[in-house]
Amino acid sequence: MRKLSTTGGRRAGAAGQAIAEFAIAAIPMLLLLLGILQFALIYNSQVGLTNAIRDAARYGSSIAVTDVATATTAANSTRTFLLGELPKYVSPYDATKVVTSATQVCYVQHSDGTTSGQPAFVRVTLAYAHPLFVPIISFILDGFDGVSDSAYRITVTTELVDDNPTQETLIVGTTPVCNS
Repeated sequence: MRKLSTTGGRRAGAAGQAIAEFAIAAIPMLLLLLGILQFALIYNSQVGLTNAIRDAARYGSSIAVTDVATATTAANSTRTFLLGELPKYVSPYDATKVVTSATQVCYVQHSDGTTSGQPAFVRVTLAYAHPLFVPIISFILDGFDGVSDSAYRITVTTELVDDNPTQETLIVGTTPVCNS
């Protein structure tokens, strides 16, 4: 009878079987790891975008706005400020990925239930098409935002009360005044 070759109590073919099992298990694990990496990059950009629009809303709330003309000027100024601040907050940042049609700064009025005046709010909305880097995960995620463009669209919005102490009543009516 022939004796099997053993190494440390194992058969010689067991090492080859372990490599095959590792290769089978490594593929889903690699996909999971790459998916986590892609979501981490998207989440990092979303946090940066949120911080940028909050900063822009604070900037916009400090501008004195009393009528439609000053509201339009303030909205344009706040949007320019926002676009200038984005590289500080989003990494990696690409200015061509800002969805300009969905990026907007508006001054709006809400009734607070008093008759003395209605507070003004600055509403900042920003859309950014974050590039998808991981090939297989990109294929899965690309359609979730409704557009197949190898990017995941992140949209963030914030609204902040205009805290200008010299302003008693904003006279813009019920229609929001947005950047042009």
